[in-house]
Amino acid sequence: MHGNEMHTDALHNQPDEHVEGEQTYLRVAEIVLADALQPLKAREIVDRGIERGLFGDHVLSRTPEKSMQARLSTDILNKAGQSKFIRTQRGRFTLRSKLLNAEQAPDTSQPQQSVAHSEYVAERRVFRIPSEEVLCVGEHAFKDVLTFQGIDTDANPILRQLLKQESISYVSRSEAELRNDAKQFITYVLVQCGQRLLFFRRSYLSRAAEFLRGSKCFGFGGHVSAADADILSLGDRGLEACARRELIEELQFPIAERENPGAQAHLTENTSALPRVPTRATVRLFQTVPLERLGILNDDSSEVGRRHVAVVYRAWLQDWNTIRLLQKGDSSIKGLGWIDLSKDKVDISDFEYWSQLCLRKFYPSTAVAKSGVRILNRAKLASDRIIVVAGRIGSGKTETAGYLSAKLDYPLIRSGPLLREVMGTPPMNEIGRREFQARALEFIRADGGPERLAAAIEARVAQVEAGRCVIDGLRHLSTYENLSARFGGGVSLIFVQTPPDVAYDMYRTREVQGTLTFSYRDFLEIYDAPVEAEVPSLGRKAQVYIYNSFGIEAFRRTLDEVKSALEGRAKA
Repeated sequence: MHGNEMHTDALHNQPDEHVEGEQTYLRVAEIVLADALQPLKAREIVDRGIERGLFGDHVLSRTPEKSMQARLSTDILNKAGQSKFIRTQRGRFTLRSKLLNAEQAPDTSQPQQSVAHSEYVAERRVFRIPSEEVLCVGEHAFKDVLTFQGIDTDANPILRQLLKQESISYVSRSEAELRNDAKQFITYVLVQCGQRLLFFRRSYLSRAAEFLRGSKCFGFGGHVSAADADILSLGDRGLEACARRELIEELQFPIAERENPGAQAHLTENTSALPRVPTRATVRLFQTVPLERLGILNDDSSEVGRRHVAVVYRAWLQDWNTIRLLQKGDSSIKGLGWIDLSKDKVDISDFEYWSQLCLRKFYPSTAVAKSGVRILNRAKLASDRIIVVAGRIGSGKTETAGYLSAKLDYPLIRSGPLLREVMGTPPMNEIGRREFQARALEFIRADGGPERLAAAIEARVAQVEAGRCVIDGLRHLSTYENLSARFGGGVSLIFVQTPPDVAYDMYRTREVQGTLTFSYRDFLEIYDAPVEAEVPSLGRKAQVYIYNSFGIEAFRRTLDEVKSALEGRAKA
């Protein structure tokens, strides 16, 4: 997704990134810091925001941690004691409310002392261009329609409901990114030429941990704006016009000498700052290419997903000898490539989640799960006594831990029951998962909570008197770091990554068999519970990533490979 490129005659009238980005950065910081157990650096806030899908693509700059630092510093400076944010020390931020609540505890640093060290203030700019207005549908219109997770190919009746005049409105994009009561329309276009399917890499995706988000993508497109709904596109509110415009912006044919004589002679190193002007051949191609509407994509598995609904198209291109000359046209695209659908097989974990959904729906024979395992630190695995298995709810982490324990004869310690003992609460099946999650969050946020849980795990390890142990289900970085310190760093972490729709199916099969009323929205309530917020961040500490993209049967075959790999290292 890419925002509109604004053409202007003056460099000083380039869009100020504060216009679209300021509130998004601050919103991400507020959400991340609310769940964090300790103050974070700007880089850590950005990493966690990316992991949770909180950023819109258009907001991330080349150095997002510097942008985050500048936004927070400016907000603290301009609003003084009224800012939601505060420094606890140089380069570390938390919410003011957290520090104020902690002031009653002894030896707590004072907020104003931290603010006095503010040194990072974003440069103020004078010229600003009005923000883009995007097409949105209100919650009252979509809440009973977009009840599915993934892609529904019966698009026409869904769009008839969503695009009613009384249901839609145009909203400033910066405002829309903050709203939970509306979804923004975007287009997501697959580009195909015969049996070849075009993919690309987004440059910003390299900032996200690869176990969370693949680096490859099939969908070209972006937000439907007010400019797309002209007199020729009122019928679909500018959806198809948006799809064509985004293709023109994101792809291009090389400039022909006869089209722009001497163009290369006038290029300078500063032209990268200017908006790209598409070639006439590019405009002709994508203004006339046949577009096939494939379906509606709804993804409620992340906060950014819940604010968008995508209309999926396929652009059918002809004449491979010409089409093969296509190049990237947008700076956020790192490179292009083609998949030959007649013979190629692709590892689904290499692609971002929406592309995975499209692969499984429209090209199932091309999508495969290869090894499903990535080992990053063999030496550490060979020597560590403790093996921690972590992952989101429904990911298959419990199956992984149980399998490794049984097949490798390592004692299994489940953190859930142990946590219940430490907290002194009834079992989960008596009070329900939601109540247990709430109590667990209160415990882990309390002073000494992570230390107490780590100490309990250490004591249980001592009781079993085994050479190696498997720990199932850690959820917080502080607990993991405390546990690692207790064992002198001898703790390895295996992270299980599973797409949310697959996790839903696995969880429903395991936990709520026969309960037809357990919906995907019910699942998301426990999947996105605050106590689960730090689970993705554990993946950055992992020595092994396991990808579970196709459900339990394929996953079990993957675990066979994990077992063989660990057996070999254990013997070494």
